[in-house]
Amino acid sequence: MRPVVAALTACVGFALASTSAARADDGTEVGLFTALVAGTHVGSDNPTPVSGVIPGAALEVTQHLDRFRLHLEGIPTVGATGTNRGEFGSSSASLDLLNATALVDLDRNARFRVGAGFQLVNLTNKNGSNGDRNDVRIASPIYAAGADLPLARAHFVELNLMVDPNLRGVLDVFNYLGQSRPSKPEQGAEVDYSAAYGWRRGNVEYLIGGRGLDYHTRNTDNGELVDRNVGGGATFEVRFLLR
Repeated sequence: MRPVVAALTACVGFALASTSAARADDGTEVGLFTALVAGTHVGSDNPTPVSGVIPGAALEVTQHLDRFRLHLEGIPTVGATGTNRGEFGSSSASLDLLNATALVDLDRNARFRVGAGFQLVNLTNKNGSNGDRNDVRIASPIYAAGADLPLARAHFVELNLMVDPNLRGVLDVFNYLGQSRPSKPEQGAEVDYSAAYGWRRGNVEYLIGGRGLDYHTRNTDNGELVDRNVGGGATFEVRFLLR
């Protein structure tokens, strides 16, 4: 956990630096992000894809401080179950995650931004064919970029991109009796991208758009594919602007 604590400290320090002359409109945004996502998962020892359409939700908090912003996004556990059944039932996969990023505006109108932070992911996979269960916690640095492009009458387009170039974790494997099997060190990368059309009414923003995810890791010992998750879907978000 020390690398995670260090990364969080760095994010907070970056966001708080040079903020003695904060703008009058600095404040906090609290949002609820919802999505209907279609995705496919392929896991270690489970080459049959697990696909499904699932609802998802995330809580978001953004703190603006002069040209800087600290953004936190948390997704509770969501899962998908495959249609093919094996000796031990259907294969399934579930995950939850936390993204924390500190960003800086590149222009006076806060239209373009870049930043960095970290991600924590918890993944669980069940293999319906042999009863194996895989658990892993992944930590990775995040590099982020975004844009808010204004339109007429308080409407706008929002674009976001997050790249996690160095996902790392250790996959713990248990058989159907709960007995531990050899663990698998894994490393990979993730790309998270979104686009939304938004409008503002008073102190509330509404956004409709789409979001996609491409995530993969391999066993660092032998190159075996450990996790492959690809998905995307429609999104709706409400943000409350607290000044």
